[in-house]
Amino acid sequence: MACNGEEVSLRFMPPTIPPEHDDGDWPVDPGRPLGLRLLALLGAFSFVMLGLSSLAPLLHPPQRQPPAWPERPGAEGRA
Repeated sequence: MACNGEEVSLRFMPPTIPPEHDDGDWPVDPGRPLGLRLLALLGAFSFVMLGLSSLAPLLHPPQRQPPAWPERPGAEGRA
């Protein structure tokens, strides 16, 4: 394609905007495919579960261990 005698590459031309059509309707967005939506939902659920599992130890109070009994002298030989 020539423009004023110079060669113009089509790679660097901006995309053309389709002409405005005013039929009174909003443009229809087809959205994302169902598989991609489910994959995004799985990723969001995994992210939330990872965050909750990292916070779970902070939410549980530490369990108290009973105090250890001191060893009685001479208890080594008994069963």
